[in-house]
Amino acid sequence: MCGLASGEGFFEGFAAQGLNLFFGASLGPDPEWEVAKTAQGLRFLVERYKGKELYFGVVLTPGQPGRFVHFAGHFPVKRWALALLCGWALCASSAVTSAQEDPGLGLSARKLAAGVMTIVAPDQDAEDTALGPFDLDFVAKHPELAWAPPDFPESQPNFASPAETLLVQSRGVTFRHPVWGVEFAFKPARLIEVDVPTAAGVMQRKTVWYIVYRVRYTGGDLAPAISDPSDSEAVPSEPSRVMYESVRFVPRFTLLSKERNIAMDAQILQPAVEAIEAKERVPGRLLDHVAIARQELKLSRTEQDNAVWGVATWTDVDPRVDFFAIDVRGLTNAYQMAVASGGEKRYLRKTLRIYFWRPGDSIEVSKDRVFLGPPAFEDPARVQYYLNQFDLKERLDYQWIYR
Repeated sequence: MCGLASGEGFFEGFAAQGLNLFFGASLGPDPEWEVAKTAQGLRFLVERYKGKELYFGVVLTPGQPGRFVHFAGHFPVKRWALALLCGWALCASSAVTSAQEDPGLGLSARKLAAGVMTIVAPDQDAEDTALGPFDLDFVAKHPELAWAPPDFPESQPNFASPAETLLVQSRGVTFRHPVWGVEFAFKPARLIEVDVPTAAGVMQRKTVWYIVYRVRYTGGDLAPAISDPSDSEAVPSEPSRVMYESVRFVPRFTLLSKERNIAMDAQILQPAVEAIEAKERVPGRLLDHVAIARQELKLSRTEQDNAVWGVATWTDVDPRVDFFAIDVRGLTNAYQMAVASGGEKRYLRKTLRIYFWRPGDSIEVSKDRVFLGPPAFEDPARVQYYLNQFDLKERLDYQWIYR
């Protein structure tokens, strides 16, 4: 006999691969099934209903029991039923092995045609390697550092230049740092109906908005070129091109809608990730924004592609949304420092903003198609209306901003 009759390992093998294997039995096609999740439970069902006419079924699903029935029969359950089911289960186990190797529950990954993915190249700008000049406020807040009378009648050191004092050197400071970036490729946003867990611990069918993407580190980063870092008056030359063995992509995805006043960060929805993975069948496992942050993005070369695939998901998005954007942060370490009118400084991170529009309504939302970028119409008034929804001056599919 196989693992069904000899022990629990068969079921655990499926669970370890992120799948659920269930055997169920009922006295008719409609009544609620008694489900066996272990070999012991299966043997109990066989003994309990031995000799009776039963509907017997097997379910293999990615974390959602009852969604896909791969086998069902109508026959008297006897002891030999275990052997019959073992033969089917061995065939199913080979399918699970394929599902582990390839996304899509045993279906081979799709070969994406040219143009399916929108590729955004890294945007390393030489200006991002330098910030300033700024005055260091935390130094100016200490007046006791001033060279003042009566100890210093001329308000400067007796045997040194005023330019060498801490107060003077804290003015007009320029900060320099290396800048790296990663390539970001994405498919247009889509919608899917998935059973997801609620706060009450029960499954509920919801519409999930998602975007599938791929990140790849290609090098070509920028580093400040300063011959002597200790020389405060040294004039740096043009930043040099550098590359690292790997970088870390720690993303933050935010869905924005001006018309509905929405700003939602991506959620972790593992059942949705599994369903999307089976639907999209991209050439790699899909990771959520937390799991992908644990991955090192190794340098991709011509002979070796180290791309990593991911997906960002949202639920409870207002179904009336027609125009929305998705902000992607973490693609680069570039940032700017903005000074408010009151002197307060804010750090603005370089962010990729992608624009979408969805012609639809709140009925059967998951069937609506989402398009990249503002729509193009011949009527200038209609075009301007759509541009106003994105605060754009011209039609753009995406752009780099600081926020």
